[in-house]
Amino acid sequence: MAIKIISPTKGLNTSAQIFELMQFYPQGITVQELSQRLNRPVSMLNLCLKSLVASKKILARKNHNQWVYTRPLVKIKNCC
Repeated sequence: MAIKIISPTKGLNTSAQIFELMQFYPQGITVQELSQRLNRPVSMLNLCLKSLVASKKILARKNHNQWVYTRPLVKIKNCC
């Protein structure tokens, strides 16, 4: 069997897609909802979410029996 070398597709990587999509869900989104929206397996998303949480780009909170992920609120400095 011949090995086929594939090249990455242009565009955002999965972590960037997650981060971008989350701006439309200020109340938070579950990994199952992300999986449906991005058409990616939950296992892949869990790895990306773990990395995003560790880098403090997103927050995770337990809501009943599932994790909900949100973007942190950005403080606006008083400019006037």
